[in-house]
Amino acid sequence: MRTYDRLFMWFVFFLVTISIYFFALPELHPNQEYQFVGVALVILSFSILLIYFLTLKKQRKQIHIKLNTFQDAGMIVFRKKYERLLYSRDIGDIPKIIRLLFNLNCLAVLQPKDISELRSIIDLCEQYRIPLIPRGAGTSGYGGTVPIKNGIIVLLTNFDKVIAIDEENHTVEVECGITWENLRKHLETINLTLKSYPSSGPSSTVGGWVAQGGYGVGSTKFGSVNNSVVSTVILGTQGKEVQVNPDVFIGSCGKLGILWKVTLKVRNLSDMVHRAVSSFHQDQLLKAISAYQDLQPFFLRFDDHQNLLWKSSGNISAWQSQEYAGGIISMSFLEKNWHNGDFDEVTQKFELSELSDDLSKRFWDERFQTIRLKREGPSLIVAEVLVPTIHLHEIIEALTKRYERKLYAIELVSASDGFCILFVWFPADIRQKSVPIFGSLPYTFHWIRTFDIIQIARHWKGKPYSSGIWFSPYSSLIFQKQLSKMKLLEKEIDPYGIFNPGKVWGAWIPRFFPILPFWITIRIGAPIASLLYRIVPKRFR
Repeated sequence: MRTYDRLFMWFVFFLVTISIYFFALPELHPNQEYQFVGVALVILSFSILLIYFLTLKKQRKQIHIKLNTFQDAGMIVFRKKYERLLYSRDIGDIPKIIRLLFNLNCLAVLQPKDISELRSIIDLCEQYRIPLIPRGAGTSGYGGTVPIKNGIIVLLTNFDKVIAIDEENHTVEVECGITWENLRKHLETINLTLKSYPSSGPSSTVGGWVAQGGYGVGSTKFGSVNNSVVSTVILGTQGKEVQVNPDVFIGSCGKLGILWKVTLKVRNLSDMVHRAVSSFHQDQLLKAISAYQDLQPFFLRFDDHQNLLWKSSGNISAWQSQEYAGGIISMSFLEKNWHNGDFDEVTQKFELSELSDDLSKRFWDERFQTIRLKREGPSLIVAEVLVPTIHLHEIIEALTKRYERKLYAIELVSASDGFCILFVWFPADIRQKSVPIFGSLPYTFHWIRTFDIIQIARHWKGKPYSSGIWFSPYSSLIFQKQLSKMKLLEKEIDPYGIFNPGKVWGAWIPRFFPILPFWITIRIGAPIASLLYRIVPKRFR
């Protein structure tokens, strides 16, 4: 909701409150003059609301006329209900009760084919102060591409060109809509490759991951996406091209403008060495992660036993052996960083068993198949936090005490600088045990658990992985000093607040009347829900 809309609604709320005071409580004001004032205020309130909604209806008609013009000119425009529903969500399923709090619909979904069409969309949204939500492939689950204040979604997948490659300086400039997989394949034709890319790389766009921020394949050695981005060029209001400091833009979910071009660091293509180890005891594996990090692998991942079983649900017997009861650490090294003696020393120190070359290579080949856990769902809830490696044992022990072990699986991806990304997966079924208003109670409780896990991580100096909308209450923790720079830049680039409002910071609820900011609701509601989970009869869990 736009700022002046919010002020307007508060004004009407004030009039209605005064009307009730003068008109609906005659025992306090028996004088007929006061009741006349109350009647007049009621009439005034409803007249203002009527004019307001008629104005909105007129604007809506004008907007659709403009959309018809876009469509006639050759732009792809989606306006059917199922099309708008399809693009008004991301990979995560939102509980029914949460959907009631936000307007998760959109007016239309537009797919421009060139920069001039994109600028015309920005002009339309600026003219009518319509929220504009940029969207790549929607592979995140943080709500960064989900409209929460209606508006127009713009699909950027047509902007998929490689603009320039600088082989001497090892950089590549691309448009935002190219997928990481297509970019990687293109670079490999000239013996170059990416430093890091997301686990959703086959479908995730470059712009999507840069706007979301975070870690991925290759981040064990090369760090987060921040370390790979050289420059970002966005389109702000009036379609102006602005070059923005990547450290300020990354993680903003397009709230500062529409990302158009990105320049990335690349590296020479090299051979890889793949290794994997297992143990009867999970504690031994967790302790070994820090030592393996010191060997600078390109990619390091830990899957606990439950994770292994669920991922291979069609072939469970392969992992039933007690040899894998503690889980598996899989690693991939750049050949130039591979030192067999150092690896063997760590493996022997922690009394781990080394897996075969074929099995080690299999984990690398399956690095994009994390979401296979949905087989156990069919819905999937994930809590994703960045935690210090030295506190892994304490954090996972706290999870074990808090939740029934058979209900969740754990995956760890090593980041740089002594940190890991901890995934806690909760397979669920959003259709199960549904009740009016609340929807599926088990699913709702599992979804709220993600905030509970954030609190556990914070106790051990961890933090949420990224923001979007659902973790926006923790934006100051995620971005720290960077957040104030984001807010200042938004005022400069987007004075009307049309670009993806409510993301990262500034979300208000409930749906039709902004009484409370979202962060207050989460800070109060999540602990209450966590307590209720312990009280609610087990059959509803």
